[in-house]
Amino acid sequence: WASRLDVTPVPGVRAGAAFYLGEADHGFTAASVPVTLWDVHGVFEYRGAELRALYAEGRIGNADALNTAQGITPASGNSIGSKLFGGYVEGAFNIFSLTQRRDFLAPFARYERYDTQAKTPGLWAKSPANSRVEYTAGVCYKPLPQVAVKADYQWLRNQARTGVDQWNLGLAYIF
Repeated sequence: WASRLDVTPVPGVRAGAAFYLGEADHGFTAASVPVTLWDVHGVFEYRGAELRALYAEGRIGNADALNTAQGITPASGNSIGSKLFGGYVEGAFNIFSLTQRRDFLAPFARYERYDTQAKTPGLWAKSPANSRVEYTAGVCYKPLPQVAVKADYQWLRNQARTGVDQWNLGLAYIF
């Protein structure tokens, strides 16, 4: 079962929530593997400024049975998370909105926090490398609404202190 509800109380503002309930075992284990996911999200746009936020959380039932079926040992730190969460806040400003230009050039900044092993089943150990914080700064250029070129730099942090910062370059086309 999947559902999503969005509302636009005033122009430029959209808020909503989504929910998913299903099974993920596909016959891989004898135990059922229920999956529950939910999120809350919002977007605010005003005169070239954009602010976006999202928080999501999920639970995977019988993760211990999945670990066992995949040969994952309790001490490995590779456990499937029985609970996971994540979210971000991003702000951007289209500097071309100050002119008569129709294309789009927006510097942006994003903060993300997520943990794919917020909880692990029973005796399975968590890996501190899966509890992460990311800071991203970059620029997005859209010569047309359906085409985007994006460049950014990410500062990647985790509780294991093994994050490696990186440059990203992306090209997107929506048809």
